[in-house]
Amino acid sequence: MERLGAYFGSIGVLSCAQAMAAVPFEPVRQYETGHDSTGIFAGDLDGDGDVDLAISNRSTNDITILYNNGLSLFSTSTSFDTGSGPRYVDGGDFDGDGDIDLCSPDYHGLTTSVLRNNGDGTFEPWHAYLMGKPAFLWTDDLDSDGYEDIIVLDWDIDSEPPSENPAKFVPLFNDGNGNFTPGDHAMIGVQPRGGASADLNGDGIKDAITANLASNSFSVVLGLGKRQWADGSEIQVNGEPRYLTLGDFDDDGDVDFVGIDKMYSKIWVFHNDGHANFTLAATSATNNDPHSIANADMDGDGDLDLVVTHVSSAQSLAFFNNGNGYFPSTQIVNMPTGPAEVKIFDVNGDGDMDIVSANVNEAEWGASVILQGTCDGADCNGNGIGDECDLPDCNWNLIPDECDIMDGTSNDIDSDGIPDECQEDCNDNGLPDSYDIETGTSQDCNDNLIPDECEWENPDDCVPCPGDVNGDESVNINDLLLVISEWNTSGGAADCGSPSGPYPDGFVDVSDLLQVISDWGCLP
Repeated sequence: MERLGAYFGSIGVLSCAQAMAAVPFEPVRQYETGHDSTGIFAGDLDGDGDVDLAISNRSTNDITILYNNGLSLFSTSTSFDTGSGPRYVDGGDFDGDGDIDLCSPDYHGLTTSVLRNNGDGTFEPWHAYLMGKPAFLWTDDLDSDGYEDIIVLDWDIDSEPPSENPAKFVPLFNDGNGNFTPGDHAMIGVQPRGGASADLNGDGIKDAITANLASNSFSVVLGLGKRQWADGSEIQVNGEPRYLTLGDFDDDGDVDFVGIDKMYSKIWVFHNDGHANFTLAATSATNNDPHSIANADMDGDGDLDLVVTHVSSAQSLAFFNNGNGYFPSTQIVNMPTGPAEVKIFDVNGDGDMDIVSANVNEAEWGASVILQGTCDGADCNGNGIGDECDLPDCNWNLIPDECDIMDGTSNDIDSDGIPDECQEDCNDNGLPDSYDIETGTSQDCNDNLIPDECEWENPDDCVPCPGDVNGDESVNINDLLLVISEWNTSGGAADCGSPSGPYPDGFVDVSDLLQVISDWGCLP
């Protein structure tokens, strides 16, 4: 099914500090997904060489795949079921067949779902591993055996109540064929909301850090070798850790981390001494309710920058590294509809890092894509906006609809500014349904803007319950009493003679009584 995207916002207004580090972004383009989208993953899911997106939708219990059409536009999508309440989605080649499989933590379903890629970007349910209450997951080769494992942050349902007690760091080990076995867990803080893994102390063994909202802490989980981990060592903070990202931010050869504070709307920057001892080096203010953070070299200067999203603000922030692991300058990135998890990825393969996010506050536009770019290419309509940035562009050709209509590439028979090929045409006659109805080419007996020939097998089907003579959308005793009360009245009854009226033949007689009885209980 074709999905229509739309631009919202524009390049952010920059302060003096911001202007020094400004990165040119195209306006945000948004795409339809399921509902309450909170997690996002980027990768070549259909094997065509382009970057596709997977978005987890916690209210529709599925993952939407947005397929790249080769122009860095995501013109088609398909959704695949998971367990109930998938908060996030991650991926890896779990079975070694060369394509990317997916996994999700099903918060309400109490499972971790694994979806197998059929090789073409379609997915089928594969495994559902029982958990306590999985809140977050990611993938990594934890035991360095060459296979991607899954790490789940799981509330401990054996505690009472789980929401107020330490949770579990649970590794699921891959056997190389995509079958996973839970390993020994480590205890971490309360209500973990994010985590990541890397070798934190330089011993060649993977470690991890988790962000724990309710215990106001980060847990440092050190690997002991042989698939064993020590329980988390807590770093207490004044605030509510919501998410974190790992990277060598100060360029000293070890892994640091930056976390976000949901309570006081700031980031914490922690530097590593090389032995997994972390020191709070700086804090910086964010907008309200920061939700997620990711890092990459956004400005091409060789160090790692940050992007922070906010569910309560249409303005997210890019933080630019000064080369020493501090972030003195920021830039506004306009991202409406409640961006939740954010990832940084080169979506269009031009060498510049782009931004993608899942959006939790919008029923339809569940994914955002912001490409780096200046919008200074061809301008077919002379409005000062490069064609690749000029919307609407309903047919996904990087030419605004206005120009397609002006140059005859697209027809617009009803002059509504929308190319005809982008409008509903249920009878495949090359004309928009709305135009068919407006001009009388098609009838619309129930005024729902769907031509009758696309909805009813024959005209009488327009009223799916002919026995509903009183029009209350059910056939019951009230219809029977109405027929009896009007028995043998003249042909002047309301809507008399109309196929959609209560008495199509113009008389109230035994045929109407039989119709009510035959339709008894019918609901349109």
